[in-house]
Amino acid sequence: NNGGVGLETRSVVEVASTAVIFAIIIIVLIIVLFTDSFMSALLMLITLGVAICLNLGTNIIFGDISNITLMASAVIQLAVSIDYTLIFMKNFNHARNTTPDINKAIIKANVRSSKTIVASALTTIAGFLALGVMNYRIGSELGFVLAKGVLFSLLSVGILLPLLVKVSIKAINKTKHKALLPSVNFLSKVIQRKVAIVLLFVLIGLAVVGFYGQSNNKFIYSDNHTEYTKLEKEITKSFGEFNEFVLIIPKGDTLKEQALINDINQLDFLKNRLVPSVEEQVPGLASNKYLLYNITFNLPRESEKTFTMVETVREIAAKYYDEAYLTGESVIINDIKQVVEEDYLFVILISLLAIFLIILFTFKSISLPIILLLVIQTAIWINMSIPYLQGTKLSFLGYILISSIQLGATIDYAIIYTEHYEKERQNFDPKTAAKKAFTASSQSIIISMIALIIAGFSLTIMIDMNLVKELGILIGRGTLISGILTLIFLPQILVLLDKIISKTTHKRKIL
Repeated sequence: NNGGVGLETRSVVEVASTAVIFAIIIIVLIIVLFTDSFMSALLMLITLGVAICLNLGTNIIFGDISNITLMASAVIQLAVSIDYTLIFMKNFNHARNTTPDINKAIIKANVRSSKTIVASALTTIAGFLALGVMNYRIGSELGFVLAKGVLFSLLSVGILLPLLVKVSIKAINKTKHKALLPSVNFLSKVIQRKVAIVLLFVLIGLAVVGFYGQSNNKFIYSDNHTEYTKLEKEITKSFGEFNEFVLIIPKGDTLKEQALINDINQLDFLKNRLVPSVEEQVPGLASNKYLLYNITFNLPRESEKTFTMVETVREIAAKYYDEAYLTGESVIINDIKQVVEEDYLFVILISLLAIFLIILFTFKSISLPIILLLVIQTAIWINMSIPYLQGTKLSFLGYILISSIQLGATIDYAIIYTEHYEKERQNFDPKTAAKKAFTASSQSIIISMIALIIAGFSLTIMIDMNLVKELGILIGRGTLISGILTLIFLPQILVLLDKIISKTTHKRKIL
């Protein structure tokens, strides 16, 4: 694996490994405590462990991967895939109550689980693959690795887990215990039409406020932005900024050179006036073909004025030379800014369209994809609006990554609940179906939520790299918000809009 930006590879890998181990240990404890059999928990972890190993091993196809991908992929893959194992084991336990034959119970569990698991996995994969369109390598690489990991998790749960369950059934029976996850079924008692109407307007209000907040964020475009220390702020206040650009131009035309220098010397915020190159006076700043100029501005590393200055210097150089090169820290950040801003619209549109189509074909409904995406997209907007409300800047790369990751990872919660609701709706009225669906799905959703929250915050606590720390906060906080909206708002909205769902769903079987 290659080194991350601005960090030494050894320290990054060591700290990343510690963070991953810490997160995995906590997630393992949660699975063991919150499921009803120690052996079942072990089989689930073995299944996902194999999937993670396959994913990490096949990363060789990329040649090398960044440390950001190394830090995030294994723990995120584990967290987003847990619900697949929970769904299968829950359906297997249910099948055993009516089908004593283990082989038939496993087949029945696979059949019952397949629709939900495949739909959840495909939406997650779609969200991650959307990052693959990014021109910025870290984003596309992370997207491909995570998508590949979820695919391995899907295959492992569909093939390996049933086999492990079959050969370990005696141990599963012997290690049964009471699950320690407290029940939240009391939340389903408030599912009723009057509450649903209020919550629908609240959701719309949250969507508007969240969209406004996230649209007005101020962004950072560098990979590892660090704030000035108190001493650095005092120095900057007294002496100004020292932001250096390096301009390289062809050698030979003194008239062009003088004209370019005159234009640059007229620029605002310039700290050093340029003079024509004299090799004898300034050794090392010229070659046989090129001249090099250091241009220092009283501008911060990242600001709109700085980015405007980068483009201005480029325009001046282009006016006189067909071949000219400008570099420097702010120049590189400006290039990153242009690339990631172009990436953003493609990533969001592709992820939303792909997930919409998957939900559309899964439920054969026009309205359900809109409802589910509204709930999760609102959660994303709320998550993204918090930096605006706090008055802090947000990494634009993190903004793109979390927009796709939160959508792909937490749309599963909405799909799991809706799948249960649609099943229960075949035999019960909307209100009763919603309550039964809540009871059937809440445990899987909450365990998966906790795992992904831990995965996110472990990156924040353990990794001393700003982009990764921020990404961890966004993942953890976004998962919590998505989970709350799914468990509290989605049941009410499905009940309220049940008639519309029926009219917009192909051959919907309901009571």
